[in-house]
Amino acid sequence: MIVAGTRDAVLNQVQMLSIHGTILYDLVYTHVGETQPRQARLGSESLYAEPQSGDLIRVQYMMNVATTVARRMG
Repeated sequence: MIVAGTRDAVLNQVQMLSIHGTILYDLVYTHVGETQPRQARLGSESLYAEPQSGDLIRVQYMMNVATTVARRMG
């Protein structure tokens, strides 16, 4: 369990969806050094522009819930 903090990951899948006009993203990602994929649904305000499968990302957590995803360089 990740109480709070950040973890590096690789974005495996991303699916944009609209619910009553609100843009959300369903993400599937795998933390670096792990094999079990995780899932998160985030609003566009909590995610960088134009996420793509294969992107290196940094996932921020609060109480084991992904709250923000940023693109990681390198």
